[in-house]
Amino acid sequence: MAQFQLGEVPHGFMINESGGLIHYKYGIVLASPNPNQTPVWGDGYLSFACDWADVRLRVAYHDGGTWTVVKNWDITAAGPRVAEKLPVHVQKISIGRVKKSSTDVVDNAPVDWLLEYV
Repeated sequence: MAQFQLGEVPHGFMINESGGLIHYKYGIVLASPNPNQTPVWGDGYLSFACDWADVRLRVAYHDGGTWTVVKNWDITAAGPRVAEKLPVHVQKISIGRVKKSSTDVVDNAPVDWLLEYV
């Protein structure tokens, strides 16, 4: 049986257009059971969706020892939900909005996340 948790990415830019931290208060960290370890939790997936404006997110995975994957995800209002299978051993997921350019002011368009185990 699938299990899931969902929520909203906080308003405000966490990362500037050059990749520097603006403030961590604009991010969120999700605790995650270790995915892809059948029969305990099964495959884990992280998804995002937005509306009204396109949004760039910084997503980082922590494996219990270090941040192993840090990358930007572009989520489009006109496009489908964006999803990715979680790497094995992910224990924490950090999410925050990224300024796409110095003129980007859309830091409050609705963006939701979905953490799913199947």
